[in-house]
Amino acid sequence: MLKILFLIFLLFLFVTIYSFKKRIDDILDVLFPPRNKRNGDKNSPDVLIKCLNCGVYLPKSEAVKKIKLNGEILYFCSDQCKKEYNSKK
Repeated sequence: MLKILFLIFLLFLFVTIYSFKKRIDDILDVLFPPRNKRNGDKNSPDVLIKCLNCGVYLPKSEAVKKIKLNGEILYFCSDQCKKEYNSKK
């Protein structure tokens, strides 16, 4: 009998924690929307760009940017690729 009560208590505890976590996640999504939902259009795909150093394609929102003097924007996949590209020039 004691084992059954203990299992019921664990189940109740699990359901309570899960529902509390779900509510907190919903509140955080409202306060800090994910990157793909910040534009207002939930179905718009993120534009893929190519890293100038290693050639990897990645979402533009995750890229590291470097602005040149003539206004051209260069995109890199990481700070390391950005440094390697700068050392080549």
